[in-house]
Amino acid sequence: MQGVSEKLAGRIAILNLLGLSFAEKGWAHTASPQKYFECLLETGFPKLHGVRDQATRDLYLSSYLQTYIERDIRELSRIGKRREFEIFVKVCALRTGQIINLSDLGRDAGVSSATVRDWLSLLEDGFLIKLVHPYYSNRTRRMIKSPKLYFLDAGLAAWLGGWRSIDETRLGPMGGFIFETQILSEIVKSLRHRALEMSVYFWRTRDGQEIDFLVEFDGRVFPIEVKMGSPHTSTLPSLEKIAERNWERGQVVSLTAETSPVDLTHEWELCAPHQLNFMLKPQNSDLLIS
Repeated sequence: MQGVSEKLAGRIAILNLLGLSFAEKGWAHTASPQKYFECLLETGFPKLHGVRDQATRDLYLSSYLQTYIERDIRELSRIGKRREFEIFVKVCALRTGQIINLSDLGRDAGVSSATVRDWLSLLEDGFLIKLVHPYYSNRTRRMIKSPKLYFLDAGLAAWLGGWRSIDETRLGPMGGFIFETQILSEIVKSLRHRALEMSVYFWRTRDGQEIDFLVEFDGRVFPIEVKMGSPHTSTLPSLEKIAERNWERGQVVSLTAETSPVDLTHEWELCAPHQLNFMLKPQNSDLLIS
């Protein structure tokens, strides 16, 4: 807000709006997984809502890449390495939904780890990505310290990664990460677009136990696992061993879920991607520890 001469402190509210959510695009809850990814690949840009022509999408997104990422962010921060920065953004897209290593990112983009750290901050401040950090509590030890990187638009991440068709995105090696990225985006939008504050973490130990998201909101913690296919209850962590007093029942978000939530165990419930509004419901007896 440079150039504003009048002081606005205490007299202005700033709302940071992200791209369109599936609900805002009128997503049909009963649609197939293929239709879900078709909607995902539209991206959240309002101009691309309902656009199926790939050439039109390519033109719009390549223009976005040049104007916003390459010009606005690069000029605001006086980034001189234009080519390296473009490669860096695409390398980040290929790592969406994954724990990142600064050295690996720097090696692939041809820049130092210090530069990677600065550029990640720029992309996060520009609402292109979100870094999700590990959750710490008195009951958990030996936690992974590095954050996970997520694009806030899964469709844009897929496009930057070179995936254009529905099948190569959904069935390819990045399908699970792209779906997880979309769910993170929907979680953030479902609260931030209502001007509600929240924090998102992940839980993972070095021996492989993990929970994709722990969402802190309204004094509660919501454990969320993301599975494209049918979840196996044996792979779900025991929440009673790690939960604190404000933890709710866990939710497994899956494309195989029915229109109504279904109990998987006494700790976990299966829900569809459109049912993320469970976080907005009043506190109830679903708390694991009362």
